Amino acid sequence: MPEHKVKIFVKARFDVIWDNLIDKIYHPEKYLDEIRSVEIVENESDHVLRIVRFHDSTWQELKELIVYDKSSGIIVYRLVDHPSFEGETINICRTTNEIYHSELQFEINWKLKDSNQFESEHDKEISYNKLQTAIQQMKTICEEAELIQN
Repeated sequence: MPEHKVKIFVKARFDVIWDNLIDKIYHPEKYLDEIRSVEIVENESDHVLRIVRFHDSTWQELKELIVYDKSSGIIVYRLVDHPSFEGETINICRTTNEIYHSELQFEINWKLKDSNQFESEHDKEISYNKLQTAIQQMKTICEEAELIQN
């Protein structure tokens, strides 16, 4: 998968977004339709190790080491033992000058392990579209949660 970055503004407080980003670690199927199940292998104070399985059997399961820091608003999902890719996915939430207006950024930084392989433009477009869909879904969920809390 190529490297992509998507940034949007969300009409919700930082804490509302952060709570949903943390919930996505443990319950990604609530945020991404493609996910069939998640297994939490380790749940420590400084990291989570999980295995994600997909509905589409052509997709390989992902083992991810996840670290997060609320003070910086950053969550890093690092690939572990993936047969084809290495890298990480990053979610960043930042406050703005407005209370009910935060910035949300999703990045995917995956590289093929085999330098002799190449991804098609079609595959790159699919990964970018999935990243766009994921951030839009999170925006919708967070803005709805903010409305409920107010």
